[in-house]
Amino acid sequence: MPNIAAAFREEIVRLARKELRAAVGPLRKRVAELTRSHAALRKTVPALEREVTRLSNEAEARQIQSIRAGAKELKGIRIGPRSIGAQRKRLKLTREEFGKLAGVSANTIYLWETGQVSPREKSRGVLVGLRKLRAREAKKLLAAAGPEEKRSKTRGKRRLGRRGKRR
Repeated sequence: MPNIAAAFREEIVRLARKELRAAVGPLRKRVAELTRSHAALRKTVPALEREVTRLSNEAEARQIQSIRAGAKELKGIRIGPRSIGAQRKRLKLTREEFGKLAGVSANTIYLWETGQVSPREKSRGVLVGLRKLRAREAKKLLAAAGPEEKRSKTRGKRRLGRRGKRR
């Protein structure tokens, strides 16, 4: 009798494995397919992100080009620190917003306004072009440029001294 029970058990195990193989085989193929497609997508996503960044930079540059004044308009025009500050205040923009329109950083705007640095020729053309804008037009241009990503200002970990205590 134990031989029959063992034979039944072996036959049940064999049939169960056969059924399991039949059910799992297509799933394994599908998992392998999905793994390959996932690997391909992981390669394409960074390339697409770079392309989006490049295109947004180009759009911003085109927008600045549309504002920029010609070489004839630049002749004889003075651009001083006070006029840059007054222009920014007239447009009711922060340094960050004004810098985005001018194609420079907020720190550069600060340096221009304080007279520590004077704008280069390219930036002078943009500043002259910005004189023609009104506050509403400037806000529309900023809105068209899209929201800027905020960087998180997380502090790094403090260094520990020799004994594992903070300095």
